[in-house]
Amino acid sequence: MNNAATLVPSDQIIVAYSDGEITAGQISRALFYANSRLLAMRLYVDKSFATAMPGNAENFYTLMQWEMETFVTPFINISFLTRCSATIPKLLHDVIAILVVNKLVDRKPDVNEVLMDIKALPLSVNSATSDEYDIARMSDYFNAWWKENLGSCRVPDMLPKSSVQDVMELVEGHFSELPDHVETDLLPYMLTHGPRAVGNFAEKDDKLFTFK
Repeated sequence: MNNAATLVPSDQIIVAYSDGEITAGQISRALFYANSRLLAMRLYVDKSFATAMPGNAENFYTLMQWEMETFVTPFINISFLTRCSATIPKLLHDVIAILVVNKLVDRKPDVNEVLMDIKALPLSVNSATSDEYDIARMSDYFNAWWKENLGSCRVPDMLPKSSVQDVMELVEGHFSELPDHVETDLLPYMLTHGPRAVGNFAEKDDKLFTFK
């Protein structure tokens, strides 16, 4: 079996669809943006007393599921379908692990345990000289639900439906506002493994998949 992996160029088109296309670089940036949102969330809940309020943990869990389904799952699924693997930032990786493990252990996870596990994740955002600190303190994150008193909120009103194209526009705006010193030189970073699957997709020389 050939397990060789090769680096995917940042301008490589991973998916083409009727309204546009997504490159390897855009997927890496999308996951960086998802991680940035989690940095902001993690820093805020660490200092918030509202997390101990009745109903907070349950609503937190519901909104975390929305967070993953909106900003993470589509891009991981695209990577999986194209036999590519994108580098997942550490905080995002740890949050995914917490959510997955709790689902494996119990079909109805302990929402309080999920909240406490996420609050316990180590961060370097306490240092005013770190990139993480500056990213976490960026303003105007779309639907910054973590700033609300979740125990008294109407959660269904806080779950906007967003397409992948909507998310890509948010990602573009986020990168245009990043402080100049924030390091993004390692982006993008995607690997492709073995032969490309074909299935219901048509393979072209300049792209991995085209949705029919």
